[in-house]
Amino acid sequence: MYIYKCEIKSGPLLEVKYYKSFRKRNKKNIARNFNQTKTNDKQAIANRIRGEQHTQRLLLCNFTEGDWFARFSAPKGEFTEEQFEKVVNNFFKRIKRRTDKLGLKFKYIGYCECGKLGKNWHLHIVIEDCIREIARECWQWKNGINFTPLYQDGNFIDLAKYIRKDVCGKKRLRTSRNLAKPKVTVVEGKKREYKKLEKGEALPIPAGYYFYKDDMWINDFTGASYHFVFMQLTATMRKNNKQKQQK
Repeated sequence: MYIYKCEIKSGPLLEVKYYKSFRKRNKKNIARNFNQTKTNDKQAIANRIRGEQHTQRLLLCNFTEGDWFARFSAPKGEFTEEQFEKVVNNFFKRIKRRTDKLGLKFKYIGYCECGKLGKNWHLHIVIEDCIREIARECWQWKNGINFTPLYQDGNFIDLAKYIRKDVCGKKRLRTSRNLAKPKVTVVEGKKREYKKLEKGEALPIPAGYYFYKDDMWINDFTGASYHFVFMQLTATMRKNNKQKQQK
């Protein structure tokens, strides 16, 4: 059994995972999680959580407070799904032409969705603040536009869950190809560190971060896996900590 330590850096978020694997990690044989014990329901839950985590990491790598979650709506009852997809594709092309001329990058994460009655097709996307007015000008129905400012509250997890909800139903997930990806580092873990985790000892908090949450799950084949999440200290937090230390 091999022990691995995985670090995932996504903007201000740092995740540290410890897990065991029957496979040795190398170029020809990459260690993977063992999912044979999972039922269809458990696998569906695991897939949902992984999808939310992936979306959260992309959000943190590419967007921040001050950016926007936008809704672009088309007139009710006038489009089929295929027709609306063409409308969105042309919308993106118009934005891309303008941003290219201005030397800007057009990055987005979102989805196409239809209303409950099947008559109101709309697009939800997260965009940077510098794209807002360009997108407004490129959407042909000016009364079908709504912008909501992003609030990070530490991690964007609620936004990630909202974006991923029912993604296999009426939603059609869309992401641009130029999104920055999280930095993932996997090394062999130390048995001593893993044993400390088994005894219930907490992982030391990395410098410049604060503890956010932890999680643990059991696999019938490989045993316990541990997941620790840390958030980067903001300038305000560092200042407050320094003042407390001086007192």
